Amino acid sequence: MERDILDIHKGENCPQRIVTCEFCEFPLPAIDLAEHQEVCGNRTELCHLCNKYVRLRERFSHEARCNGIQDSSVGTSRNVREAEREQGARRRPPLPPQNDFSTKRLLFTIAITGIAVILGSFFLQKKAESSDVH
Repeated sequence: MERDILDIHKGENCPQRIVTCEFCEFPLPAIDLAEHQEVCGNRTELCHLCNKYVRLRERFSHEARCNGIQDSSVGTSRNVREAEREQGARRRPPLPPQNDFSTKRLLFTIAITGIAVILGSFFLQKKAESSDVH
């Protein structure tokens, strides 16, 4: 390949050239850019003007049309949670207290396993020492 063609290939066409994500500026090979930006562009950030979460891929168009007025029909997850609290939303019942029986059983199992490991290593060590004598 000619030198000037190689330079163009490395700079513009090579799938292994390093490019940066337009959303997070992370450097990665060009061949992986589309897949990365598909995921990265779906992340959200809070718009400080209207308090809505906006996808990164839609950020510039949102900023261009955002008037800073909160739209009560859409609301953020924060607004929804606040409204639920005000209405006395039902919460999940608290988890039952942990059963002492299951805790004791778990500790017993761990103790038995530890004893078995110690005994096993003791007997294997004795067996290895007796085979070294022969």
